[in-house]
Amino acid sequence: MLRTVWQEQKKLKNMLGLTAVFLFIYGLYFFLDALAAGGLVELMQDWSLALFAVHQVFNIAMALLAALMVSLSHIKLKMFNTEPKGATSIPFFSFIFGLLTFGCAPCVIAFFSAIGIAFTPIVFPHGNLLWKVILLFLLTIGFLWILRSVDKGTCKLTPSKNS
Repeated sequence: MLRTVWQEQKKLKNMLGLTAVFLFIYGLYFFLDALAAGGLVELMQDWSLALFAVHQVFNIAMALLAALMVSLSHIKLKMFNTEPKGATSIPFFSFIFGLLTFGCAPCVIAFFSAIGIAFTPIVFPHGNLLWKVILLFLLTIGFLWILRSVDKGTCKLTPSKNS
């Protein structure tokens, strides 16, 4: 079944959808980086060009994995009327994880404190790069889970009208 879904992914309509989701998610991660640094100008001043490039490679990898999960799950749902378990929640949780860890920490802390939750995210060196490593690892596990779920999934058979 996975081979069929991958073949369907290569169609123009699905590639455009994948690209749109990728750009949206990448934009969110880039926005979180800028918010964490205090703005785009501050981001470029605080980080070296090499560190900025490393962060963008991580952002691209995370956005690509999340977009592929959404796209493959959507294709499977459309083709077989079944969705891989956890398929659409993993990219959503990855964004929430990013927001809570390497994103705009003051914004998140202020929001949660307004509703009575007090916490402080751990700040790591190099622009919280370790959080991105952890998130990329979790997204990779989720992507492998989706691939397995699509491959081992079953189709719902509908009875024919002649029987």
